[in-house]
Amino acid sequence: MSNLVSEYINAQNRPFNAQNIADALGRHGIKKGMAQKHLDSLTDKGEIAVEQGGKSFVWYKIQDPEGVLPDDVLKEMEADKKVKATRLAELNGEVAKRKARMMQMAKQLTTKQMKVKVEQLTAENASMETRLVPMRAAKGTSVSASEMKKMEDEFVKHVELWGKRRRDFNDALATILDNLGHSKKKMADELGLEWDTDAATGKLDTFRKTVDTIKRKRAIEARQKKFKRLVA
Repeated sequence: MSNLVSEYINAQNRPFNAQNIADALGRHGIKKGMAQKHLDSLTDKGEIAVEQGGKSFVWYKIQDPEGVLPDDVLKEMEADKKVKATRLAELNGEVAKRKARMMQMAKQLTTKQMKVKVEQLTAENASMETRLVPMRAAKGTSVSASEMKKMEDEFVKHVELWGKRRRDFNDALATILDNLGHSKKKMADELGLEWDTDAATGKLDTFRKTVDTIKRKRAIEARQKKFKRLVA
């Protein structure tokens, strides 16, 4: 066991106490007390060195004086290490840039994929051009500003009338259902009624948005006319 402790300390070449050896070699059955005995034995044999600090002891490999490098060599090696560390950082930065570039290129279409995409877009453009031919050839009827205003007024009138009648009906229906104690579905089943579909309701909402747009446009036009009168 002493040989095992000696080999471990010499291989690691750093200070150890008895607990360190027990932790490292515990799988070999070496506990702290046994480690202490082996360390003392190896010290007596001169195979390892010991240093005492108060009540603490640390053991370490006996250093070979010939293996210690001169200060000038150590300084040269330290300077060389800094140069290499700087170069390593530069190379790592270059590698990161190249990886980012490769990832960016991987997201782009290949030449083959680009050819397929161009052919697809060309076909779509040709189809759209075919559909535009009759539209370009048609002679549309122009609508004057007064005629457009008249049509918009009619549109607003009928949409608002539709909405008013719908609200009046729903209010009356709610009163009837409340008095009869019936559900809307039950009344529809008994009388054979059909309610507006979601599509019809959605269409009314769309028309209301158009009405709001027309009213905003009229409000802007009115303000513009008023401003012109003021500055005239």
